[in-house]
Amino acid sequence: MARPIDVAEFEELYAATARDVLAYVRRRSVGDAEDVVAEAYVVAWRRRADLPAPALRRAWLFGVARTLLKAEHRRRQGESELVGELAALPEPAHATPGPTRAASAVADALARLPANDREILRLAAWERLSSAEIAVALGIRPGTARVRLYRARRALASDPEIQALSARVSPTAEATRP
Repeated sequence: MARPIDVAEFEELYAATARDVLAYVRRRSVGDAEDVVAEAYVVAWRRRADLPAPALRRAWLFGVARTLLKAEHRRRQGESELVGELAALPEPAHATPGPTRAASAVADALARLPANDREILRLAAWERLSSAEIAVALGIRPGTARVRLYRARRALASDPEIQALSARVSPTAEATRP
């Protein structure tokens, strides 16, 4: 069994990851994000002997926050209300202000994907997690994370709106010939 981290190490973990975990929760919840983040760190403190390697702790905290958010959603509302809430998720912090036609098309295409595909794409794009980190966050094997990410990207790319958007942005060589 691993040695539990001490108070100083835990404070370093908090200082290094709290802002990212808070941003993660805020992008996925309309509730009190600070409470969810605080709860995630309570879980981390209680399980400090079970924490993964230092390089994977941020991803592990995303996984804890994700589990807490799922529990919060189940307590708060039924399935139909949850779908409406997910469709209203805010854009990532680095997005341009105001929805553009392309941003709306991507948001609509994401909304049509299954919830698991949306989440894995957001972990890769918004949180910039590697497939190994995604595996830790979702509690799955790294190979499974790579396959799910590949399939989610392929499903998003095959959406008719995304294909139409892609055709407008980068027309094929035949379409550009005189």
